[in-house]
Amino acid sequence: MHKASCNCRQLSLTVIGEPIRVSVCHCNACQKRTGSAFGVQARYQLSQVTFSGASHHYQRKGAVITFQFCPHCGGNLWFTMDVMPEVVAIPLGNFADDAVSKAQLASPTMTVYQTRCHDWVKLEGIDEVYD
Repeated sequence: MHKASCNCRQLSLTVIGEPIRVSVCHCNACQKRTGSAFGVQARYQLSQVTFSGASHHYQRKGAVITFQFCPHCGGNLWFTMDVMPEVVAIPLGNFADDAVSKAQLASPTMTVYQTRCHDWVKLEGIDEVYD
């Protein structure tokens, strides 16, 4: 069992079991969403996740993705995709906690939108790469 939360901890979730996958996304939308060079998210079956606290959402058009975020601190805690309604994607950094060993969290094994990857990014342990 792992717990994820926003910065102010008002919004949280608990997952049970292993993720379906952990992936790194280099798309422009993930770069903007995270303010970083890429996004890393763990995907779980909806049945593995329990939510707590109040959230607001932003729905991105196109491939419809709904981002749930904390109305107090603005942290994006999870998102769902209309094409996979039974899957919850949780940005891996939301599991950050000094009491949790990073070895306890699954590592990414795939990347997507590799053509948008910054030249200086070098990842290890990646089995699948998609452009």
